[in-house]
This record gives sequence, C-alpha cells and structure tokens, in this order.
Amino acid sequence: MKDKIRQHFLNFGPRPFVIMTVLVLILTDVINSFYMKLYWQSKGISNMVINQSMSLNSIAREDLSSTTMLEMKGFIDKMFMFFLLIILANNFFFYFFYLRKKLWAQGYVLFYTLTAALFSLSFIIDNGGLGAGWLTYNLSTIFIYAYLFAGVKVLRPETTLGHGKKAR
Repeated sequence: MKDKIRQHFLNFGPRPFVIMTVLVLILTDVINSFYMKLYWQSKGISNMVINQSMSLNSIAREDLSSTTMLEMKGFIDKMFMFFLLIILANNFFFYFFYLRKKLWAQGYVLFYTLTAALFSLSFIIDNGGLGAGWLTYNLSTIFIYAYLFAGVKVLRPETTLGHGKKAR
C-alpha cells in the first residue's frame, strides 16, 4: 500500500506536486482568512474583548461614548486582520523556500498541512453559525490537507536539494 501511494505521487511528479501544493496552500490560506474574519464577526469577539477589558479595569460601558466604543471595536478588528496578515506573510515565506527545495521549509509545510486538517475538523464541530458553505469548505479541506500531507511526506527525498541529502 505504501508503495502504491509513493508511486502515485511519483507519477504526479515531485516538482509539479510541490508547485501544486504551494498554490493550493496559498488559495486555502486566503479563503481561511476570509472565513476567519467572518467567524470573528459572527462570534462578536471584538465586543467580548472590549467587555472583558472593561470589567477587568472596572469601567462601566456607560462611561464611554458610542464613538469610543466603535473606535475600540475597529481597533481590535484591525489588530485581528493584521494578525491574519502576519500569518499569511509567514506562510508565504515558508512556501517560497519550500519551492526552493529547503528541507526546513518542507518540515514546516508538513506540520502545517497536518495541523490545518485538525483545525478544519475543529471548525466542523463549531461552525460559528457560518452555514453550509463553511461546513462544506472545512470538510473538503480536511481531505485536501491530508492528501498534501501524504504527498509532502512521501516525496520528502525527491523535493529537497541533493535528493535525500541534507539540504542547506
């Protein structure tokens, strides 16, 4: 069975598989960012953060104007979007070096595909009220990430510098 799986990925071609993997991961990262923003908004997380901050600092909601509350909410929303942007930049960095056949970047992609599959599973359990599209997307990404994980793992020697030798 292991030989059949290996042969499948070898028939696909190591280099085309790496390129396809990076393109699929970039696409899923962008879609995940969009859905994470929707999830953030549907759960009202900004308001929860504001309320917790105010209660920790003994500030009553009535002490602040509605404009101040909107500004705080906007600030927290922008911080979250900036956090998503940092994650995207980080991932793109590793994807670029995976394309450049770096073993350490391949390890990141391997770990990322595994944890992303688990992350998708967690969103099936708690869909955040985002409907059937979100559920369908997460069901499909579990299989996509698992497929990519298997391919990255099986093609490890063929997709790094030196074909199995330690990459610099």
